[in-house]
Amino acid sequence: MVYYYSVVVVLGICMILFLGLLIQRKREETKHRKEMELISAQRRLEDSREKLNNLRKLLYEVENQLSSNKHYFNTKKEELVQMAKELQVVTDERDSIQKTIDAGTTSAKEMNLLNKRLELNHEKLADMSGKAHELQEEVNQLGEKAKQNEEEIGKLQHAIAQAESELEYNRELVKIKERMIKT
Repeated sequence: MVYYYSVVVVLGICMILFLGLLIQRKREETKHRKEMELISAQRRLEDSREKLNNLRKLLYEVENQLSSNKHYFNTKKEELVQMAKELQVVTDERDSIQKTIDAGTTSAKEMNLLNKRLELNHEKLADMSGKAHELQEEVNQLGEKAKQNEEEIGKLQHAIAQAESELEYNRELVKIKERMIKT
């Protein structure tokens, strides 16, 4: 009978040791799973940081582009204003020549010179009008580019706000996972 009790005690001890090993293994697996979750959360955190930095870099580039476009836009606009003033001077000169011709109080030689001046004036006016039109197109294109840059900046600022929110979420997630490992 003692023999049976000894066998039962030994089997009981073996069972307790086996259960202890199972519990220890389960704890190790749980700890390993938590560590893997922490590593995954840390990767997501690092990806969020990288994404945020890339968005900020892109925003910086677009803001510089916008600044450059606005400067170039203002420069071209000023050129256009100067061109308009020059056109006005040429137009006034043409009108003056035309009045003199219409008055008819000049000699034939002077009339011939005035007609040649008027013809040159018309050519100059046509040339300046063409240049003014090209300049106006440039100003319009630069204005459109500036508007597109401003829209892109708005989108990037929104994306940055989302990325910052995601980064904060991932920071909190890493903190939670670190606490879980410690417990």
